[in-house]
Amino acid sequence: MQIKIVIGTIAFMLTMMVFGYSALREPARLDRFTNAELGRSIESGAHIFANNCATCHGTDGTAQNCVDAAGNQIACQGLPLNYNGLLCGDPSQRMTDMGWKGTKAAYVLTTVSAGRGTIMPTWSEQFGGPLRQDQVRDVTNFVLNWESETLCAAPVVTFAWPEKAEDFLAGTDEIQVTEGDPARGQELFSITYGCQACHGTIDGSVPAVLGPSLANIETDGATRVEGMDALNYVYHSILYPSDFIAPECPTGPCAGPPSAMTANFGANDRMGGNPQDMADILAYVLQP
Repeated sequence: MQIKIVIGTIAFMLTMMVFGYSALREPARLDRFTNAELGRSIESGAHIFANNCATCHGTDGTAQNCVDAAGNQIACQGLPLNYNGLLCGDPSQRMTDMGWKGTKAAYVLTTVSAGRGTIMPTWSEQFGGPLRQDQVRDVTNFVLNWESETLCAAPVVTFAWPEKAEDFLAGTDEIQVTEGDPARGQELFSITYGCQACHGTIDGSVPAVLGPSLANIETDGATRVEGMDALNYVYHSILYPSDFIAPECPTGPCAGPPSAMTANFGANDRMGGNPQDMADILAYVLQP
């Protein structure tokens, strides 16, 4: 009987030692499993991005090299994603610009899922898009994977926009802008920044859909805010769209504040990275 007790005790101790050893190794095993699953997700996201997102955001996510289905170079309509303003810091600069209070992963996933405005489409089937939720997660993981020490080493620089349009057009110590080019401004308005999708064309040939029509903005803009001419009204409204809400939109009174127009056009990954865009758009919108 005593021998059985001794054998049972030894067997119990050996079993506990095996369980203890397995428990000590479990975190490392789970880490390897998690990393392997994340790697597969990122790889899947890379394929989905190349086939669906690169046309607007660029082949490498920098929104600098975009091509259409035929391989022709086109203007990138999307924002850069492989960019420290989006990926670096918690919250990142773009999250702050958009007033996002959640996590970075949730910001990217929500944007991919539900889209934003008229340019960024809805991708999740939950909102009528073509992708399953696991595929949306894969794209999110792929975008977040661009965050790196190298990317985040350089600080996010935000252009200091002068208060008045005249001071901006006169140039600053850091940036000198040339006289606005209406032809380039039309391309920026219609394609690069997608303004036409909401506001229609300046000549009214394409009607506004969501935002107020700008067909007579050179006249109407001077009447919206006391003491502000049309130039400063348009300039200020591009940078701070919620400050002045236009009275009429295509479906009735314009909603807001906040405005339905995104508030990050002045950010460094948009016009802040190339202030000449602002000068050219102003020249186009306010041309005689």
